[in-house]
Amino acid sequence: MVELVKIGIVFLVIIILLYRKVSLWLSLLLATFLLGSLFRLPLSKILKDILLAIFDPNTLFLVGAFVSILFFSNLLKETGRMNQIMEGFRSTLKDVRLVIALLPAIIGLMPIVGGALVSAPMVVKGSDELNLSPERRTFINYWFRHLWEYILPTYPALVLAASLIGIPVRKLCWLNFPLTPAAILSGILVGFWGISGASKPNPNISRRPAYVNLFKNLTPLLVALLLVVGFKIELVYAFGITILGMVLFFRIEGKTILKGFTESIGFELLLTVALVMGFKKVLESSQAIPAVSETLSSFGIPLSLIAMSVPLLVGVMTGVTIAPIGIGFPILIPLLQAHPDFHNYMMLAFAGGIGGVLLSPLHLCLVLTKEYFRADWRGVYRLIWLPVCLVLITGLIWAFLFRHL
Repeated sequence: MVELVKIGIVFLVIIILLYRKVSLWLSLLLATFLLGSLFRLPLSKILKDILLAIFDPNTLFLVGAFVSILFFSNLLKETGRMNQIMEGFRSTLKDVRLVIALLPAIIGLMPIVGGALVSAPMVVKGSDELNLSPERRTFINYWFRHLWEYILPTYPALVLAASLIGIPVRKLCWLNFPLTPAAILSGILVGFWGISGASKPNPNISRRPAYVNLFKNLTPLLVALLLVVGFKIELVYAFGITILGMVLFFRIEGKTILKGFTESIGFELLLTVALVMGFKKVLESSQAIPAVSETLSSFGIPLSLIAMSVPLLVGVMTGVTIAPIGIGFPILIPLLQAHPDFHNYMMLAFAGGIGGVLLSPLHLCLVLTKEYFRADWRGVYRLIWLPVCLVLITGLIWAFLFRHL
């Protein structure tokens, strides 16, 4: 019980620091030293664990994967490919409902901070045609922006989760796979309930070139995903190959390459990743998790609910996608990893973390979209809570159906 209280104190300190706008990496660093001191680890041991974790080959490989993903995303943006992809969808679809759902979904293919604000102006015309309320506009733009976080290896949180669990990213993508269809269907159900919106195609516009250009601009992303999921190539190599192909095929200028690369070196994100691994290492050295496991088991709380609720709470309190993974997973993994349903529990943990972030009033995409459309908080939350619950219920059903497999 004492160990559980100590872990709770560390957890609470992280939440308070984040609420006070302290950077996640700094919050994790302070929490790591607090954790070590509460469990009476010598200062030299804490420092040694942090340094060993940061310079571990797996951590360095993970950092390289993050840089390559962000570099790829920036090149798509800097070369105008992302805008051309969106224009291609606009030209080929007949139903305006599909257009205003797909535009934020396309933006969501890349991990752009505050990306919902990028797609918000693009959905205005279609939502005007459908005469949607500000709250429904906010929901559609916000929800469809976040469909892919469960399964796309372009998202740092997914890559970090797979690394912490100790499985290939592609395996975590398959574990999480039911969550994205659930998100799509629940988004359609809530976002377009009672709305009809077929628009007449313009007979004067040839659609064949639009299809060709759309496929051409989507090719880099499709190639990267094929290399990772289909050919099981490690992320850093897959995106490195794709970036090289883009540079050669699209003849990208040197200054564009340099700008894209320099913007990919997000020191705060990289520090966060490194300190997540340091926190995990010190947590292992503290030997607290076995005692915490016994305490929670004695309370009779189902492991599935523990797995889902811890990251969900972190997500709600922080609004940062990487936080429930970096904070919650190091606590949950030692607690659950001996269980035969470990991978299913971690799928539930991931679903809970994303669900918490989507519900968080601190989530930048939600705040920006709500302000852009001048929506009411109560009206927005009336729409968001049900799809989040449906995704979580889908995860629980999936874990139950495939337990002990």
